[in-house]
Amino acid sequence: MIPSNIKDLINALIEKTIQKKAIWDKTSRPNEFKLNFEKGAVTTDFWGDEDGDSVDFAIYNSFGDRIDRSVANRGEPDFQLMANLHNTAMREFYKVDETISSFFVEVNEDKSIGKREIEESPDLPF
Repeated sequence: MIPSNIKDLINALIEKTIQKKAIWDKTSRPNEFKLNFEKGAVTTDFWGDEDGDSVDFAIYNSFGDRIDRSVANRGEPDFQLMANLHNTAMREFYKVDETISSFFVEVNEDKSIGKREIEESPDLPF
């Protein structure tokens, strides 16, 4: 079980991120995101294998030392909370909501939308 102060921190980070007041970065790991503070950082990572999905939340001090880490597997009590943080951080980093909003702007314009990624070659016989 995650200590209550860590749960409170995770909930606060989710809220701050939803309010667009937290800037998440990506780490070198495929699904890990990092939020830097003045006196440390936190990370959230999500991975899965044949045994199921897992998510973690780690806290680092100002020297870069990991000073706390919580891991939860799917089905465990804290999994949903930690997965919610990870999803919220991922959506902020990749600007998911902003991208979707820009699609609506294009869809609602009177002009044609879309573009081919592969240019048609005039040399093709068909």
